[in-house]
Amino acid sequence: MSKMKLQQILDYESVSKITIENNLAPLSIEASPHGKVELVGELDLVEPFEEFSWEDCVSVKYSGGTLDIVLDEVEGLERRFLGPNRSYIKILVPTGPALEVEMENLPVSFSEVHNTLVVSSENAPIRIQECNGLKNVSNENGPISIKNCEGDLHVEVENGPMAAEMISGLRLEISSENGPIKIREASFTNVDIESENGVIAFETLFVEDAKINLKTENGMVHFVLPDDMDYEIRATTEMGKIKSRLSQAIVEDGDEYVVQKGDGSTKITITTENGMIKIGEGEKVNLEFLKAKMELLIESLSKVNSSEDMEKVHNLFANLSEYVSNRIANVKEAGVKETVQEQLEKLKKLIEDFDYQGAKDKTLAGVEELGAKISEELHKNMDKLGTRIHENIQFSSGKRGFKLDGLGDYINKVINSPLIKPYLGGEMKAREKDEVADRSRLKILEMLEAGKITSEEAERLLKAIGKE
Repeated sequence: MSKMKLQQILDYESVSKITIENNLAPLSIEASPHGKVELVGELDLVEPFEEFSWEDCVSVKYSGGTLDIVLDEVEGLERRFLGPNRSYIKILVPTGPALEVEMENLPVSFSEVHNTLVVSSENAPIRIQECNGLKNVSNENGPISIKNCEGDLHVEVENGPMAAEMISGLRLEISSENGPIKIREASFTNVDIESENGVIAFETLFVEDAKINLKTENGMVHFVLPDDMDYEIRATTEMGKIKSRLSQAIVEDGDEYVVQKGDGSTKITITTENGMIKIGEGEKVNLEFLKAKMELLIESLSKVNSSEDMEKVHNLFANLSEYVSNRIANVKEAGVKETVQEQLEKLKKLIEDFDYQGAKDKTLAGVEELGAKISEELHKNMDKLGTRIHENIQFSSGKRGFKLDGLGDYINKVINSPLIKPYLGGEMKAREKDEVADRSRLKILEMLEAGKITSEEAERLLKAIGKE
């Protein structure tokens, strides 16, 4: 084996756009701490290559504000991409330039990148976490995972699963042919999700005057919304059933089933031809969502260097304060409201008095302490808030870790998902189920032979198929 390491800083005066084409190794893209583009990588070559040069597989071109990076395939590269000593490429990018990233079969992850993203893949996983800005994502056969992101989101996927949680913005558009779609903790005023043959599971947080459209031809739709929201739901299904756990009655209006609460300011349409429609109420407060917002606020404060940065901090606090205030609005105990509101006011004053040109540590410690107190108060009064608690929350100003799960684990989770199981053969004939299982086993063995998954991952997947 021969290890080849790369570290190169690309220093250009003005970069407005970065394009990346990757056929070399698994790629991760992260925020640059020094405001410059940096390439970091390590290749695990099967044999020693004394004459190997990074220039043989990495080409960089800059013209008119556009930086083009092409990562070409290398002969003799060890393909155990999921192992502990795998080859990898990391690109650090500054905030601002638009990013266009394209690959065929290699996974890509984005972490803490605050840029406009255009990402396309044919067969590989795409993972986006803690990234703000407009995102356009497309994948033919690979999975897409998005978590804790702000900004408008447009997704096109053909056959892979799409999962997202803790996402917010003005507009969310998703189109799929055959893959399941699962969205949790979403906050968008315009939502349009369409699938031909897949399951749609969508959970919205509190929004006002929103328009939400969910449509699938042959899959189930599971829609969850908070109970303190005014809405009008119009659901249509040709061959399926409608199940509602809402307290409001279902009224038939021609071919549509209508459920309305309050003035019906948020308009929701759910359409399916052959699948079931399930509608239910979600939680009022999600502490994991609150935790993510607090950590984003703390991190933004730690990086403030200008008045523009402070404006972003004020916007983050305004969103967090609105979320908490809306969640406690219906609490009857005045003491709970007063305590939380008092802590929010203290937090607001800390931020308003923040001197970003002076010492930051004291303010950051105060923000962290108040965040923990707000979380603790909400945690103590979960029964009064009418919500469930999943785990204890602790705030930390330290940098959050980011890990790209193994492809085998991801597929295993998809296989065992209660939303997906019925569509993996629960209603198929025994012979059809056997045929699907045989094809799946063959595909897993092909992936193992090609080095795309490890023997342990292959064993887990084969066991999972055997249990179906």
